[in-house]
Amino acid sequence: MSILLETTFGDLVLDLDIEGSPSLCKNILKLAKARYYTNSLIYNVVPGKYCQMGDPQGDGTGGCSIFGLIDSYQSSNQNGNKSKQKAPPDVTQSHRRFLQSQGRLLSGPDELHQKGLVIAMEMGNVAHTIGSQFLITLGDNNALSDFVLSSNDANSGKDKAMDQNDANRPRYLSLGTVVEDSQNVLSKLNRAYCDDDGRPYADIRIRRALVIHDPFEDPGGMEDLLEWRGVGTTSAAVDGEGKNDDNSMNNDDDMKQGYPLAPQSPKYERPPEETVPVRIQADDTTLFATAGWDDNGNNGEYDSEEEDEATRQKRLELQEKQEEEWRKRQDTSRAVMLEMLGDRPDAEIEAPENVLFVCKLNPFTNDEDLELIFSRFDNSAKADIIRDPDTGASLQYAFVEFQSKEACNEAYLKMNNALVDDRRIRVDFSQSVAHVWDRYNKKYRRGDRRGGIEKGFMDGGRGGNGGRG
Repeated sequence: MSILLETTFGDLVLDLDIEGSPSLCKNILKLAKARYYTNSLIYNVVPGKYCQMGDPQGDGTGGCSIFGLIDSYQSSNQNGNKSKQKAPPDVTQSHRRFLQSQGRLLSGPDELHQKGLVIAMEMGNVAHTIGSQFLITLGDNNALSDFVLSSNDANSGKDKAMDQNDANRPRYLSLGTVVEDSQNVLSKLNRAYCDDDGRPYADIRIRRALVIHDPFEDPGGMEDLLEWRGVGTTSAAVDGEGKNDDNSMNNDDDMKQGYPLAPQSPKYERPPEETVPVRIQADDTTLFATAGWDDNGNNGEYDSEEEDEATRQKRLELQEKQEEEWRKRQDTSRAVMLEMLGDRPDAEIEAPENVLFVCKLNPFTNDEDLELIFSRFDNSAKADIIRDPDTGASLQYAFVEFQSKEACNEAYLKMNNALVDDRRIRVDFSQSVAHVWDRYNKKYRRGDRRGGIEKGFMDGGRGGNGGRG
């Protein structure tokens, strides 16, 4: 009656609500036994509220019940594909793809506003579309009860068609609760950095879903399904301390006695059904440092009356350090993304320390004027005013390059807020590598590719001769 979820951030133990939702619990147990969740994405995270998972497609539109999965396998077999298949069969053709929305209905704040609830999901809030997807609540104030269909409404419409308003209201059916989270997985999910659709920028996956205890008989066709999916049928007994015993036991005996089953899982890094683009693999470095949540489960709130000054100072120092580390990780992530998009050649390249960024220029100031002004710090200073590619008009900012970092520092200290052509200019250290990148592109277009990107950037795109590209 329990499942162990091995995720990117650690393990979760789910205690299933067998009494309240027996058919739904049987479904998730059998899907876990068939390794249907192996390496599937946690595809939607709403920090402080919930996370969604269980869709092998990774976009919230896929998945099926265990009966639909068996049907799709049998249908594929009838078409002559009897061996283990690389491409999964089409589960949408099965009339048993979804289960009826029958089980313990959760409604109201008292039932829904709890962290660690495991809830069966209807697809698009359409009744009787329970498949493989489910959600786990990440906070007590998760707002799930705001628009939920109450149990009274559901019971009154049980034997008749629901009206249009009820049809669009979500129904949350109990699957169970998270009873063990020793590695603070839920707190880490709260700190996931997500895009506008709720998908984490770094892929968070269910590595495996293991059955700890299953009191239900297997449905017909289950044995063939396991063989087709490449799931082994051997299991190891577990002693009282949770360690593997040398004596293997029969699967049925394991199930009856409550031993965890650990058969071989399908060998793929992502489900073959997955349709969304692959992103970088998540780890602790891809999370917000706190984002209002911490691993102690206090949602970032502290009791100032109970916290002494030393503890408060230590906490603030830790938060500052975490935020600094998070900013560095974010800079690295953005650099990797720019490299993937082709906007920079190497994620590890750093902005040059001998280049100043100058802005608020007079539109009539030209390159020679700036070079003359900054030549007092370095006779070889080179200025490049950025211009509109169509009209050639000055965009009123420029980059000034010096031969040494010392000259660059001196110019920064003395030229910021200086008056140039009746304009108070602003000067700062350049944080951009685009100027160097353009130089490399020019050399590359001319056919000078000796040394590749690495050489082009080690010498600032000048080819080692000190020229300007």
